[in-house]
Amino acid sequence: MIYKRGKKATYWFRFRFAGRFVHESARTQSKTVAREAERQRRRELEEKWNRIEKRKLPPTLIEASKLWLGKRAALAKGTRETYEAALKHLCTVIGRILVCEIEARDIIAYQRTRLAEDAAGATINKEVYCLSSILSEYGVWEQLRRDVKGLDENEDAGRALSRQEETRLLECASNIGRHQGSWTPLYTVTVLGLNTGMRHKEIRTLRWKNLDLENRVLRVGESKTEAGKGRPIPLTQPAWAVLDMWSSRFPDRKPDHFVFPASENGRIDPERPIANWRTSWRRACSEANLAGLRFHDVRHTAATKLSEQGTPHSVVAQILGWSASTAVRMAKRYGHIRLEVQRQALDGITTAEIQSGVNQIVHQLESAIQSHRTN
Repeated sequence: MIYKRGKKATYWFRFRFAGRFVHESARTQSKTVAREAERQRRRELEEKWNRIEKRKLPPTLIEASKLWLGKRAALAKGTRETYEAALKHLCTVIGRILVCEIEARDIIAYQRTRLAEDAAGATINKEVYCLSSILSEYGVWEQLRRDVKGLDENEDAGRALSRQEETRLLECASNIGRHQGSWTPLYTVTVLGLNTGMRHKEIRTLRWKNLDLENRVLRVGESKTEAGKGRPIPLTQPAWAVLDMWSSRFPDRKPDHFVFPASENGRIDPERPIANWRTSWRRACSEANLAGLRFHDVRHTAATKLSEQGTPHSVVAQILGWSASTAVRMAKRYGHIRLEVQRQALDGITTAEIQSGVNQIVHQLESAIQSHRTN
């Protein structure tokens, strides 16, 4: 039944369901609307009581990927960008297929398509990882995972600079810094990277409270891994010197200010970190005849040097912020020994020089022939 109630003559409805009275306001002054509200409320209770659910068409991968990414609001900016790029490729190729209809052959065909586009194996594996996570939420991946194999990944994380290349790079970085003004951090961050092996983000988000210039120690703030966060790194003489000179430009700095602050139109904002130094880096690399060099290769160079001088893996892992579970794999990826160092090592075990005119195999053949004729 429905009836009016109160000064505003609002309609209410009342009915009996499962042995109890349901007594609620329809929040309307229209009798027609109130009757419909009562019917909708009764139907809602009946569906819940009988566990009747409205059937929905399974989503396409495009729809499912949006829902999947929406549940991950706490992702770091870099991780979110990686996932978004992966999902963009996936949705372009197989985005319109219903999640429940994706088969192993579709994923294998996707891998082949991406390989034909010259995508790296590691990149494709990340994309398939995102896809597997989405399919797992709909109970589909378990049926497919045995038929989908990961692609081989190139373990080479980059290149290590030679001494001559280091010198050229630093000279060009210094020249560019002088031309572009005193606020350009290119020379400082390059020296810091070569002498500490810190990641781009770790340098970019460094704060003054993380530096103890008096004791020549740096403590990493934000990092890619938990093992890297907060790790102490002793500063070498070059690293300490460039940071000491850089600090002289900020006499009014506060502990929470960023060491390398954002700068827009000549205005410095010490409460925001610099976004990147990509333009000046590319210019320095071009002038140093090192086109294509990544800033991450500076870290690669530091890891290689540590390995070449026989530093234990545990010490390298502590300096570079590797987790214990990945230290050996990271040492293999980043700490390869350069060819010139291998050559120097082999020179240390060189045997006596081969005398000219000596050919052991020829002499053995001649001796065998002579012996045969004698017999």
